[in-house]
Amino acid sequence: MCGRERPTMRSRRSATGQRAIQNKIKELILARHLQTGDPIPTENELVEHLDVSRNSVREALKVLQALGIVEVRHGLGTYVGDGSLEALTDGLVFRGQRSLRGDRRDIRELVELRETLEAGLINQAIAVSTDDDLKRLHQRFLELEKVAGTGAAGDLADRAFHEQLYAPLANRLLSQLLAVFWDVYHDLSPELGTEQLDPESIIEDHRAIYLAMADRHAARATAAVIGHFSGIRRRLERLDAQRGAEQAD
Repeated sequence: MCGRERPTMRSRRSATGQRAIQNKIKELILARHLQTGDPIPTENELVEHLDVSRNSVREALKVLQALGIVEVRHGLGTYVGDGSLEALTDGLVFRGQRSLRGDRRDIRELVELRETLEAGLINQAIAVSTDDDLKRLHQRFLELEKVAGTGAAGDLADRAFHEQLYAPLANRLLSQLLAVFWDVYHDLSPELGTEQLDPESIIEDHRAIYLAMADRHAARATAAVIGHFSGIRRRLERLDAQRGAEQAD
């Protein structure tokens, strides 16, 4: 019994020690008021300053790099990163893939979270959008109208429309989070089933959003955004129906 417990306790101590080193590096960045793009102390300096092994410093930097807190430029050194939320994407994609092979709870929650976020912010977007913002949104809609449902070009135009929709909020963190949700859905889309994309439905969904924005009608805009997510929900419902049919057989 004791022999089986020791490795677990040792690994826990190791993980705790690694987190402590990561936290000390973050504290060092903050204490020195280093900004994005500033170089952080060298590996040798960190070893001496933190009084830990070189391997421990390297392992900590790898984790911090994955989180976007530091950026390793090979041959140049290590710099303060921008803390981008892109690091979330791979983890959420894996979680979604696992969910699609299971009870689909996680993927449903991801869809619900993105829908809630976009629908909840549309009123603020209306409130701060200028006439020039609406002109840019109209241009994004016209570009989408030409290529809706055509694959990569349609996906890029769809994404550009949604980015412009919330651009007037000038919230960089929000933009990054919406980009993460977009990337996750894009990566999971092939596993949601092969369905014929209906360009007209795509165009009508986005036209409804644009017209509500142009009329500055909050209730219509909210309803249009929620309606836009119905296609994803239908794809999940079809997958559930297919699984039920397979289990019945």
